[in-house]
Amino acid sequence: LSVVREAQHIVVRGLPLSATSQDLRRMVMQADLKGVNAVSLYYRHFRPTGKAILTMALPDYTRDALRGITDIIVPGHRLRADLIEHPAQMYIPPANAEGPPDRDALGNGPGAGVPEGRTVTIAGVPGKRKPEDIRHMLKGFRLAKDQKPPVQLAALYVSPARKYTLYSRFTVYLESESEAQRLVRKLHMTRYKNIDGAPLIRATIIS
Repeated sequence: LSVVREAQHIVVRGLPLSATSQDLRRMVMQADLKGVNAVSLYYRHFRPTGKAILTMALPDYTRDALRGITDIIVPGHRLRADLIEHPAQMYIPPANAEGPPDRDALGNGPGAGVPEGRTVTIAGVPGKRKPEDIRHMLKGFRLAKDQKPPVQLAALYVSPARKYTLYSRFTVYLESESEAQRLVRKLHMTRYKNIDGAPLIRATIIS
């Protein structure tokens, strides 16, 4: 009981992988859960995990939120909720990474450790590329000035069986959420450099 009285974080499990943090916020509002101060999807390698972290404004709200989450209805999914002392304790080291494992590596944890809503991941770029190699894709877009550099190569995680990948992935920090949405509308599921037969680019907003 003392744990519940002191806890301010709840991990929600069982979310659809397509759910966004806005979707979960709407669920929380519709369920009339009080005292939810923040909602963040939990990512691993920049991919949603079906988990999210709710941060309560005060521990007083935690017990009712725990009960209320399990009453939320999501077709085809059963939500579960557990107390968590701190989101960092959910960290799972990558099975295999290019480079040494880093507990604070971007792409893992609540909000993938990047500014939510205005960060876009660009995957499917062929070959081992550098940030300057995709600058042509970002022409006309306002990049974030508070993130240095605004375009970064994202670490790729591959299964031990594959050992390597033929593609590169990048994180791009935009000035605003609307710019991030505009970039995704332009790039997602288009051919690299608009060349017939080239790999498809997948652009996704971390939200």
